[in-house]
Amino acid sequence: MSSFWILQIIFDLAVAGYILATKYFEKKEKESLLRLIESLRNLVEKQKQLIDIANSRINEHQDRLARILEDIRKKNMLLTELLTTIKNKSYEDEMKLEIIRLKNSGKSVDEIAKKLKMSKGEVELILKLYEGE
Repeated sequence: MSSFWILQIIFDLAVAGYILATKYFEKKEKESLLRLIESLRNLVEKQKQLIDIANSRINEHQDRLARILEDIRKKNMLLTELLTTIKNKSYEDEMKLEIIRLKNSGKSVDEIAKKLKMSKGEVELILKLYEGE
């Protein structure tokens, strides 16, 4: 009978050891899962911060591009107004014809500008605007 009690005690100790080991491993597993969840949460938070930074930079670039586009529109409008004004400016027919005649006779823009005491740009513009007439 004493060997029965010894076996019973050994069995009970084995069961208790198994229960304690199971609880220990369950606790470690839960701790590991909690650490994993915390790591994932931190990773998601960092990704959210990076996305926020990227969105902020995108917005800055969009604002800068909008300002550039507005500046281009203003300059385009001014250039259109300037060209319209220059085209509408009444050059004497003789001056226009003289510039075109000199160009057709083989004179360079520089030579025409010197001869007529005008700027090169003005001669070039008149040629571009009126040469086809």
